[in-house]
Amino acid sequence: MWIFTLLSIIAAAQFYRTTQQRGYHSLRFALYPIIVGNGLLLFTYAAKWIFSTAVGNQDSPWQKIHGPVIDLLALIALFTLLAKAWKQIQQLPPR
Repeated sequence: MWIFTLLSIIAAAQFYRTTQQRGYHSLRFALYPIIVGNGLLLFTYAAKWIFSTAVGNQDSPWQKIHGPVIDLLALIALFTLLAKAWKQIQQLPPR
């Protein structure tokens, strides 16, 4: 799921470029996608580990599908959070 980091870097570059064009010269706008993406990456690793230790049975059907389901939900959460932040950046007034 390193796609989270890749998408976060691409989003950070877009956020930074857009805020620079609007006159905001702060890196905090570019750091938000990186923090969110890497935080979700760590959350998915932790959720997979916790779920696999809770189920315990290697032959369980839940054991086989929990990883992709958690990844998909985290990817949806990443897109949702980045879309909300992008809308807020688009609403920034020019300086």
